[in-house]
Amino acid sequence: MKRALSLILAALLAVAVPAAADTLAPHAFPHYTPDPHPLMILGPAGEIFTFQKTCATTRGRYALAYAVIPPGAGPLPHVHHYTDEWFYFPDGGITIEMGEHRYPTMGMIPGKNAAKDTFHEVETKPGDIFYGPRYVIHGFFNDTTKTHHLIFVWAPDDGVIDYFREVGQHITDPKHLPPINEHNKELFVSQAPKYGINQSSSYDQYIGHNVKGMAPMDAHLTELDNLIEHTPAEPAQLKIPCNK
Repeated sequence: MKRALSLILAALLAVAVPAAADTLAPHAFPHYTPDPHPLMILGPAGEIFTFQKTCATTRGRYALAYAVIPPGAGPLPHVHHYTDEWFYFPDGGITIEMGEHRYPTMGMIPGKNAAKDTFHEVETKPGDIFYGPRYVIHGFFNDTTKTHHLIFVWAPDDGVIDYFREVGQHITDPKHLPPINEHNKELFVSQAPKYGINQSSSYDQYIGHNVKGMAPMDAHLTELDNLIEHTPAEPAQLKIPCNK
């Protein structure tokens, strides 16, 4: 945990290069104060999440997790219908993928009753930040032999922590992890629609083909800054329950 916190501090002090293809201005990840006693979860895709901000202290505006991504870890393509998402890569090395099309309803399933998508992929550099809008297929994976790190922001926080609580495994020591089992992988897919997510069970279920390089996109940096830095502090005695 001490090592993870030190990495977070280093990440916050680093100057980031935004992922938007049409902007060159450097960007640093917004400052935030982690909540005390954050929940740690081993996700079915191998990520080790530390949920440092949740709706209980952000008035439901966002949730934030610092994650350790071991070699080979990362979720299959999926679509969020309730939340937008940012991905910040303190040390790069992770391949992120984004689709071209929008799937605006839960009933639109790529490869089933809607067209499969084209996936744009890029290997991230230290300080890269990407925006994943709702309705757009995305995913990522660590295709290296080294462990890398990722900061997630979901906005609003509409039950994402409840999803990972249900499909993942609660942990207290990231150095001693339980094995990822098939039951959790099945829950990852089957329970996703309860939380506004369509989660594929195989890579090519949603994806027709891949291309190298990310399409021009807006990383919504100002929106991220305003979201995190301008969320009023919530008094400890007035916690807001998380909504599913």
